[in-house]
Amino acid sequence: MTKQEFLDELKQALSGQVSSEVLMDTYRYYANYMEEEMKRGKSEDQVLDELGRPALIARSVIAAQTGDRVADVEYTEDGRTRRIYHNTGHKDREEKKEKKTESNRSFVFRLDSWYVRLLFALVFLLLVGIVFVFLKGLFFVFFRFGIPLLLFLGVLYLLLYALR
Repeated sequence: MTKQEFLDELKQALSGQVSSEVLMDTYRYYANYMEEEMKRGKSEDQVLDELGRPALIARSVIAAQTGDRVADVEYTEDGRTRRIYHNTGHKDREEKKEKKTESNRSFVFRLDSWYVRLLFALVFLLLVGIVFVFLKGLFFVFFRFGIPLLLFLGVLYLLLYALR
């Protein structure tokens, strides 16, 4: 592939997808970039190999113009795209996209959200409180009625044993 073929393929891939200003800016940028690199001593083939396929560059430019993050999308040599999920910086954007798709559905209960953690803490405290009240009630009944009952049963046993 020659420099002119590369630029023509790039122009063809961008035409109709982006504005004419963006198309011409991109065309000029890559034409100037190739000229500068060849002035520095690189051959035309080396520069074209470094740039890759014009269709991939065009897809990156189109994605940048439509608001898609190029850093979140990887374009492969066979023309396919795949999403790249980063652990930092892009989580909010992915959550917003998920919320947009989830807004058409019913409520989705996510276990990694703050309100679930709060709910678990409240349920745990409620269970601890219930157990405490139950044990307190058992001790109250035992000390209030259990000890006198045991004493009464013990005396009754001794009386019945002595009368025998």
